[in-house]
Amino acid sequence: MVGGGPAGAVAAHVLAVSGARVMLLVRDRPNVDFTVGETVPAETRSILKRLGMDCLAPDRHLQSTGTIARWGSDAVHCREAIINPYGCGWLIDRQLFEQQLIAAAVRKGALLIKTGRIKIGSARTRWEFQIESATQNICMSAGYFLDCTGRTARFAIELGARRRIYDRLIAIWCQMEEQSGLQDFDKQIYVESSPRGWLYSAQIPNRRRVVVYFTDGDLCNIRKMKSRKIFENYIANHFDLKTVTSGLQYGIVAGPFCVNAASTRLVRAYGDNWVAAGDAAQSFDPLSSQGIVSAIVGGSNAVAALISSHSARRWMMDNFQSDLDHKYAGYLDERLRHYCANNDGRGIRSGDAATKPKQNCSLLVLLTRIWRRHGFGYVAL
Repeated sequence: MVGGGPAGAVAAHVLAVSGARVMLLVRDRPNVDFTVGETVPAETRSILKRLGMDCLAPDRHLQSTGTIARWGSDAVHCREAIINPYGCGWLIDRQLFEQQLIAAAVRKGALLIKTGRIKIGSARTRWEFQIESATQNICMSAGYFLDCTGRTARFAIELGARRRIYDRLIAIWCQMEEQSGLQDFDKQIYVESSPRGWLYSAQIPNRRRVVVYFTDGDLCNIRKMKSRKIFENYIANHFDLKTVTSGLQYGIVAGPFCVNAASTRLVRAYGDNWVAAGDAAQSFDPLSSQGIVSAIVGGSNAVAALISSHSARRWMMDNFQSDLDHKYAGYLDERLRHYCANNDGRGIRSGDAATKPKQNCSLLVLLTRIWRRHGFGYVAL
């Protein structure tokens, strides 16, 4: 298992529970103290419980009370968590969350190895791994491996997998901290369209707030936007922070940073004795809020298909791929409808959104459609 994100940790856990010998390779990043991606839907806890990996607790992560959105107009759309049968969504400490998932896999017998560099090669019917860490070099072999390396899909691409990229979306994000000593009790998620993109804000467990600007990489001067002063001015002019931080004094304490947020997928997410899962197989627009939960379900589904194919049911991998293709086609359709509903937002070049008629459709309605229709995999958890 290469990659210690949600997909890799869940896949390692499910395999270990099934009795397989599992090696979980996680990049050692001692200087990284924050990972962007902090919002998960309320349904996530139910999925983790069924997997035996429940790690969402109010004493470690924050519960979101709802979502407030302005999208393409001045109208405000609110969705309160109290009407969700699964309860509140979650604003997670991403690094802690991933550590908890990895710890659950290790408790079931997975071998955790923190690595610096990994080289992979094949020897007959097995994969050979050369693992370099700060203290030692290790050579190991495995019959199968899962690529859970995130959007880079590093090993799948090295093995010849083709990746399809659907847009140029980037995320310019920062952490802000309240500087007057007051406490921010607002646990709602805010989404607002802006010229050539959209803005997002949510509180995180360390009493800070994440603010992100999403746009196409060729529609803004990235170097300019990574200036704290310029980014703060953009937020002040285009994001109604009076709603978000009323009476509070927030200032940037980390960032701005720029990361890739494009929608991508592998044309085929598996090969001879390997399979990709999570963002390595398919990545989603952050607006759908399904990246983390799709990685969790995707890791479990990839393992189920792999176990079945190992039991001489080779067609299960084809079914696994067909399911991925079907769900991603539906996701792209909903994504296009959503951006067409935003009169002021960016165009989606790959979907020719600019040529489509504008539709009077609420952002929150679309988010609900995406989740209900594409949030769960085909394997019963």
